[in-house]
Amino acid sequence: MPQQTPELDTLIDAMAALLDLEIEPEYRPGIVTNLGIAIRFAVLLRDAPLDDRDEPAPVFRP
Repeated sequence: MPQQTPELDTLIDAMAALLDLEIEPEYRPGIVTNLGIAIRFAVLLRDAPLDDRDEPAPVFRP
């Protein structure tokens, strides 16, 4: 589980202000956990190796 840091608190507060949301203190640990998971997924995608010939698929087919 990610640790709550001043940087995460600042990010959460900024996003809440942008969305005009009030965050109850008891919800903050869950938000920190969810944000930590999202950051880990973003890092995996950012670091995925791509070849110069890789292109996006023209149509998404699950």
